[in-house]
Amino acid sequence: MKTCVLFAVVAAALCAQVPVPPDLPPETVVATVDGRAITIAELRGLLENSPPNLIQAFQQRPQFAIQQLYMMRYLAAEGEKAKLAERSPIKEQLEIMRANIVAQAMLNQERDGFPVTEHAINSFYAQNKSRYEQARIKVIYIGFKPVVPTTATSAKDVEKAAQLALEAAHNQSQRTEAEAKNLATEIVKTIRGGDDFAKLVVERSEDATSKAAGGDFGVIKHNSSYSDDIKKAVFALKPGEVSDPVRQGNGFYIIRLEEKSVQPLDDVREPIVQEIRQAHLNDWFNALTRRFEPKIEKPEFFARPSSALPLPKSAARPNPLGPGKP
Repeated sequence: MKTCVLFAVVAAALCAQVPVPPDLPPETVVATVDGRAITIAELRGLLENSPPNLIQAFQQRPQFAIQQLYMMRYLAAEGEKAKLAERSPIKEQLEIMRANIVAQAMLNQERDGFPVTEHAINSFYAQNKSRYEQARIKVIYIGFKPVVPTTATSAKDVEKAAQLALEAAHNQSQRTEAEAKNLATEIVKTIRGGDDFAKLVVERSEDATSKAAGGDFGVIKHNSSYSDDIKKAVFALKPGEVSDPVRQGNGFYIIRLEEKSVQPLDDVREPIVQEIRQAHLNDWFNALTRRFEPKIEKPEFFARPSSALPLPKSAARPNPLGPGKP
């Protein structure tokens, strides 16, 4: 463990010594390839429409990526000189690749170019207001010490056990899960019986951040990253009500709903526009799918689909002139 910590410290120190690249003008020459100067502007232009794997390679190994990029451009140029793109099957393969790219661009155009009116936005918002609810809540958190498995039969089990061991080492609570649930249940009973929630936050809550804010846990939305259990409990409450204990991680949350409201239209306008456009694309594409669904006229031909495939170029073909004839 000490070695790992040492490596982490050394790595952090080395990273701290790496200078931040300065802002350079686009005409700055940053590399030379085959004796030719390469500027920032040219490199950015080439990378702009490059495939994701080349972008990733550039981020990890820029020198290697530049080498591969210019080697590819050289080989392609030489191939064009030799008119390889006009030969079969390269010609047909390029046509298929082009058709795929243009078809995908058409799908994007149909979605992104679909006009969404203000009336459509307002209607969608009015019909789906429940989806845009948001809730301001306060919480009391009761933790427990996780149980670390003593045996592990797979790499996944070992990883999980290691994670639990790490959490247990940093968990100040010594109570079991059952004890934590019983305590949280009792706290819920006292709150519903009239005890002061804010007082119990101070006395009982073990989440330092929310406790310092009087239990305030911020705003929860239907598309928040919180678990479905949390969101289900929150949106089932009415203002002032308190939830049953909700287990999350190594503890239980007691949730009180402070306020429930609907997000303003301007806050959700763009997601609404995108959803309307996606719905249009789905309808449009489904219509295309129905339009081009084949009607099988000769089922026996498709009983063995492989028989419909063309023979490979290298496959032996009968010689029409007979065996041994040129």
